[in-house]
Amino acid sequence: MRKIIDKIIEILCTLIMGYMVIDVCWMVIARFVLKNPSTTSEEVLRYLLVWTTMVGGAYAYGRRKHLAITMLTKKLSPSGQKVLDICVQLVVIVFCIIVMIMGDLRLVETTFNQISSALHLPMPYVYASILVGGVLIVFYSIIFILEDLKALKGAEAPAAK
Repeated sequence: MRKIIDKIIEILCTLIMGYMVIDVCWMVIARFVLKNPSTTSEEVLRYLLVWTTMVGGAYAYGRRKHLAITMLTKKLSPSGQKVLDICVQLVVIVFCIIVMIMGDLRLVETTFNQISSALHLPMPYVYASILVGGVLIVFYSIIFILEDLKALKGAEAPAAK
């Protein structure tokens, strides 16, 4: 399941970034060569950047490529590191559920009737990126907890014999 989600995110972010490069090039050509700036391109880029940030950030978290302070972790035993990682993942899950998921659901409810100025796109489609990013981070955190628990059980099994 994780490999499938990772592949979907990789393809999605790659396609969005590719489109964004083409769109920026078009904006430059339209503005400076054709002297007729695009009215929707900037808004499309802004919303795609938000989606790429939220989904790509979750992907980076899932690959453990996020910013981390490991000063305390390095001083612990391997099993202590796993226990600390489980605690950190639980805090991340609580944060994501309260702030990113529940908070975004409230934001979507509040902005349900708003539409964007140039694209006339319902704003909940834009804000849904926060919800998707939060769900993905919770997904990866659960995977990390399961991996840590499996490693802890593997470390304890020889000692029990």
